[in-house]
Amino acid sequence: VGGGGQPKPTDLEIRKARTALTFKEDMDLPLRKSHENPEVVNLYKNYLKEPLGHNSHHYLHTTYAPNKTRDMATYNVDEAAGLDSILARYPKHPQYLLPIIIEESDKKGYISDPSLVKIANHVQMYAPQVESVISHYHFFPRKHTSDTHVYLCRCHNCMMKGQKKVMQAIKEKYGVQDFHGSVSKNGKFTFHAMNWLGYCVNDGPAMLIKRTGGDYVETLTGLSGDSIEESLNSLKGKTYKWAKNNIVEQSLKAKGKEYSLIENHISVKDAIKKAVQMGPMKVIKEVTEAKLLGRGGAGFMTGRKWESAYKADVKEKYVVCNADEGLPSTFKDWYLLNNENKRKEVLAGMGICANTIGAKKCYLYLRYEYRNLVPNIEADIKKLQSECPELAMLNYEVRLGGGPYVAGEENAQFESIQGSAPIPRKDRPSSVFPTIEGLFFKPTVINNVETFACVPHIVQQGSAAFKTNGLPKLLSVSGDVERPLIIECLLNGYTLNDLIKDAKARDVAAAEIGGCTEPLVFHDKFSMPFGFGKNVLNAAGSVVLFDTACDFGEVYSNKLHFMADESCKQCVPCRDGAQLLHKAFDQMRTTGKTKYNERSLKTAAEAAKLSAICAHGKALNPLFDSACEYLKSKKPL
Repeated sequence: VGGGGQPKPTDLEIRKARTALTFKEDMDLPLRKSHENPEVVNLYKNYLKEPLGHNSHHYLHTTYAPNKTRDMATYNVDEAAGLDSILARYPKHPQYLLPIIIEESDKKGYISDPSLVKIANHVQMYAPQVESVISHYHFFPRKHTSDTHVYLCRCHNCMMKGQKKVMQAIKEKYGVQDFHGSVSKNGKFTFHAMNWLGYCVNDGPAMLIKRTGGDYVETLTGLSGDSIEESLNSLKGKTYKWAKNNIVEQSLKAKGKEYSLIENHISVKDAIKKAVQMGPMKVIKEVTEAKLLGRGGAGFMTGRKWESAYKADVKEKYVVCNADEGLPSTFKDWYLLNNENKRKEVLAGMGICANTIGAKKCYLYLRYEYRNLVPNIEADIKKLQSECPELAMLNYEVRLGGGPYVAGEENAQFESIQGSAPIPRKDRPSSVFPTIEGLFFKPTVINNVETFACVPHIVQQGSAAFKTNGLPKLLSVSGDVERPLIIECLLNGYTLNDLIKDAKARDVAAAEIGGCTEPLVFHDKFSMPFGFGKNVLNAAGSVVLFDTACDFGEVYSNKLHFMADESCKQCVPCRDGAQLLHKAFDQMRTTGKTKYNERSLKTAAEAAKLSAICAHGKALNPLFDSACEYLKSKKPL
């Protein structure tokens, strides 16, 4: 029976042909949630019109068995009260979805069904689409649980300093079972676990506090199991601040460093004026000859990227500063944006880039956890534009994210700004770069915070100052060290052994280089230099050192948890494979065996590597292999 009571032929060959056609259609459909699927969206557009509307009600009861669904048609209108004043400030376009969601969530603490429908109508989207977008973010609850949400950081730094004991104390004192939105028995707090808060490097373990009614976050650091109740009950207001005394800005002179991005302060006003006088091609030439590589991880030539965008024969172009520093243990960009002088250099670098490629709009995409920096950034933008007439007509906008690590991937970031789910673009050919099709599918230059901070220095000093050794690189160093620090070094032979010595670390047995997605490195690689490319240690930004007392099985478990938790769920091998491999690894490290056979695990890991569309999924295979090798040896390799 083919649905609706209509019989279909049952001949074997016809059934085979019909099955082949269905299989092909399934293969052609994107791997998305049903309400993100273009076919489902088109169904609503052409037939159903709206969720639980007249048409859908008719088809529901005449064709299919009724399903239990959320009734968005019968809701308490009061739950959307006050939303009109927020909507009135934003144009009716999908790109304003995230700012509206953030404001409504700040005001009420959650996004109600009536608010969701009203927001969807305003930004010209379907309610299921908005529901899908919200589901990808971490900080926007869909129902009211309490007025205070508590987010505990589970990065290496916090876990090494006792976050497990804090979590256990919370379970005992507040009666929560887990940290996936569990509400305390007194109804005051809702608890969550996060993979990286950023500022926790100051004095972990740490937590972020978000209370209903405020447009900022609060923080608690230096926690212990004994102090948790007193700490939560003593919350009085905004406590987020940059504790400068807890971070060392160390400029290494032993390697012949000729220039310091940290110590040298330049006039951004003069740099901007000089860049305009030089003209686009001269600026691009200087950036290229200074050997400026992207500081976000890929190490792509910045000058080549700018030149591609400049040559694009399109009027509408964009500049995006990627300040979504979501990779655990990386905090160099946080330092730059907290430092007033460095923050201005970042904004000036964005302005110089926009003037060079012909862009009129700049976005600074800031991770939600750093949202208290927004007033300072916006004030510096106004000041910069008032002092520099060359940038007076440039439109800067600070755009807050919503928590997911994958939003730091360039195409996922574009999607987030556009109002879509913050996930990598599935259908983009690998040969089409953002400088051809970026934000709003227009030529776009997207660079890291540190990359933009370098630009005014190049313009002011000239490329000749950096031709020999290039520009210094900032590395975030934490773990078993005297205290977390930022080390500035040259990528011309500076090794992990050099860093261990400069960080005054002792008995180092292993290190995590380049983030939570990377395998640990042991003594056999300590003499390797930092850099970008092959046969070097990834200089993207983070280094975590572990001493001989460390439980590396616990470290690997935390890393695999991160892989599973931060998957955008778009690619099935990454979504399901990461969970499977994490579960299997924990079974092996605790019991010495797993119910999954080795071949199945290997297939799952390789499938993610071969089919994932972003670097996160592809990193799963080497990470799991390294974790298993450690278990087999039970000692540093």
